[in-house]
Amino acid sequence: MRANYTHHGSPQFRILSDKQIEELHFATLQILERTGIAFDCQEAVDILGEAGADVSNPQRVKIPSYLVEQALRTAPKTITIYTREGEPAMVLNGMTGPHFGSGVDSPEYLDPYTKRRRKCYVEDIADIARVADALPNFEWLLTPGSHPTIPGAIADKVALLQVILNSSKPVVSCVNDVSNLRDVLEVCSMVAGGEKELQAKPFFIGINGSVSPLTQQKDAMEENLLYAEKGIPNIIYGVPMAGATAPATFPGALVIANAECLSQLVVLQLKKPGAPVIFSPAATIMDMKTISYSYGAPEICFLNAALTELCHYYKLPERIDAGSTDAFVVGAQAGAEISYHILISMLTGGDLVGVGLVPLMRSPELMVFADEIIDMLKVATGGLEINAETLPLDLIERVGPGGEYISQSHTLKHFRKFWMPTIFNRSSVKGEGAKDCEQLLNEKTIEILKTHKPKPLPEDLVKELKKMEGTWFKQVGLKHEYPKREQG
Repeated sequence: MRANYTHHGSPQFRILSDKQIEELHFATLQILERTGIAFDCQEAVDILGEAGADVSNPQRVKIPSYLVEQALRTAPKTITIYTREGEPAMVLNGMTGPHFGSGVDSPEYLDPYTKRRRKCYVEDIADIARVADALPNFEWLLTPGSHPTIPGAIADKVALLQVILNSSKPVVSCVNDVSNLRDVLEVCSMVAGGEKELQAKPFFIGINGSVSPLTQQKDAMEENLLYAEKGIPNIIYGVPMAGATAPATFPGALVIANAECLSQLVVLQLKKPGAPVIFSPAATIMDMKTISYSYGAPEICFLNAALTELCHYYKLPERIDAGSTDAFVVGAQAGAEISYHILISMLTGGDLVGVGLVPLMRSPELMVFADEIIDMLKVATGGLEINAETLPLDLIERVGPGGEYISQSHTLKHFRKFWMPTIFNRSSVKGEGAKDCEQLLNEKTIEILKTHKPKPLPEDLVKELKKMEGTWFKQVGLKHEYPKREQG
């Protein structure tokens, strides 16, 4: 034991000072009290009005700071997420992360077999879910609410079911409306063994957000309120774009994102004190050349790092995006952008971290690439343990000047801790037929697609889930069959 010895478990990294965090917090309170938030959900307006907020103008609901402080006190500081089988998967408390995950559907899909972009089919969702299930550094999956080959009225439910059937990892799902959410919760309850079992050991996490700037829409708030009522963990987010839906300065974008999330938090904690909420303020810039949301901009990392520090100040579990790119192919740009994003997220310590985002596209190769980058960066962010075993002064003295360590038992004991790549070629001699990173990445991705078999659900449960899915297709006037995806 060493007296008064400080050990750093990871590199030390800060964007904001304590005083800057407080200044942003107080500025957010001023926005909530004086500027106000637009609420299109009557139940939310009624809840706020009964608690003492000024709801005389629903387009400018003004929330007093004491309601914010009250919500921060009642919101859980720790949320445990489970696997599909009810085993602990992640503890979200700002101390155990980051826990990386990825989306599984989008309008387009980068086919690893053909290298072409095409529409994303249901079978592609199943494939990407299996890839994520196989990757050791991916701990959860995200299903957005739409994809192009299934009617929007049921696309969210179909995507969720594909993930549940093809991965045992926790799932975050964007659901289109309250009616669909009730169906989704019924599916998840069936898998968990009942509604109470799902609440006790949730493997499903909801996600809903505001519309920037400072607007809470009806459907999203109604879903949020149902999540709170049922005690299901729910990600609440705001994603303003600096220069478009937020001021073109970093502090201005930060307080808009924070105000959008805190206003949701207040409503949900008033609805049910202790409702499990995962905070997800996010911000980026608008690319002024393309007038689009930038996924790969360095500013998004900087802004989200600052917002992570705000979440740590509030002691709330958090979800952020990282490992994203604006590139349309897996190449140099994608490598640079996702590496930078992932490193910053690991240094700042968010809880749930979404990776592998590409504008309107999903790529299993990018997921495999991101998994390798995450694994590599764990070396740089893993900290340094100094003790008699890691600092072997007796061994150094015994070997002495001019000696060698390759034959020492100490080397045999420790060398397997060195990080070894699976898609990077370290060979200094590149002979005929040597494979580059892109080839190795493609081969690894296809090998996973061909061979990985996720843990199956019981057959009788699968039949019941498929039967329920059949009713969804019937509701929209379709046969219970998936459109065939493009070949070749």
